[in-house]
Amino acid sequence: MEFKTWSLSALGVLLVLIVAAALYALGVAPSHLAVSAPFLLVVVLVAAVWGRGAAVVAALTSAPVFNYLIVPPPYSFSTPTPDEGFFVISLLVAALIVGSWKERTRRIEHQMRQLAASEKLQKILLDTISHDFKTPLTSIVGCLNSLLFEGRRLNELDRKELIETAYQQATRLNRLVTDVLEMTRLEAGTVRLRREPASIGDVVRQAVSQVRETLRERRPSIDIARDLPQVMIDAVLLSHALVNVLENAAKYSASDSPIEVQAHAANGHVIIAVSDRGIGVPAEDLGRIFEKFYRRDEAHSFSWLASGSGTGLGLAIAKGIVEAHGGRIWAEQRAQGGVIVRVRLPLEVQ
Repeated sequence: MEFKTWSLSALGVLLVLIVAAALYALGVAPSHLAVSAPFLLVVVLVAAVWGRGAAVVAALTSAPVFNYLIVPPPYSFSTPTPDEGFFVISLLVAALIVGSWKERTRRIEHQMRQLAASEKLQKILLDTISHDFKTPLTSIVGCLNSLLFEGRRLNELDRKELIETAYQQATRLNRLVTDVLEMTRLEAGTVRLRREPASIGDVVRQAVSQVRETLRERRPSIDIARDLPQVMIDAVLLSHALVNVLENAAKYSASDSPIEVQAHAANGHVIIAVSDRGIGVPAEDLGRIFEKFYRRDEAHSFSWLASGSGTGLGLAIAKGIVEAHGGRIWAEQRAQGGVIVRVRLPLEVQ
């Protein structure tokens, strides 16, 4: 943003110099009205196109350029006259008025875009709720109905199966609600980090313990560098982000394939890598997996959590949490098949 502001200001200055050179080449005298009109036109144009900052720079540049090239003798600075002062003030007023109008227009456009994005998100969330929430609710109601009205006719094995199904679907529904609420908080900017010195190893192990049921018999391989320093993080939120990454790895890899978690320090950052050997992601979709509501091909998923059960928010939430820490998250293809999701966090609070 800073580079863009300076580049636009430089373009404004360039336009002023071009106009001044043209007037000098034409031999326009400072007493002519034609002298001020081109400068005023340039300042108004810069303000209307690039905003107030660039226009003010253009207006202030006009004063010395005008004095140096137009006011005789040329190629030298002379004592400014009251007319020149009035000329510069007029340019600054024009720059501030038109530039302020441009800035206000930009803010309104930005607010309109945010509103449109928010309305789109709300519509998608409602569609998600109506579609994804209905399935587990229907299953829970069906199981409880059978237990309530047919319980005496069912044997112990059938009753246990219905209870397990209801429990799984209730867990799934709870996960859906949690994801939607968490994404809503991230979108609204209401998430507040509680940074404290924490061990990345402890955060990783906490995340692994939380997904124990999802991983079933699979135990991820954990490799944490011994010399890894503590990091100023919100351990609860970061653990939640890693839970989402681990669950995603479990969804799209076979139950007998390994999941590996590694962490080490490099170049002032901590790098956490979660690797699976699942179906992988096409190269063109590696960046998209962190978008809201993006889902990989569920027909090739390996977990009951995947098919029709997720909101497509898990990795988007992980991305929001990591970026709130000043970090970065991205995905890479594994040479042996599968995906590596890497999380990079600064060792010091930026």
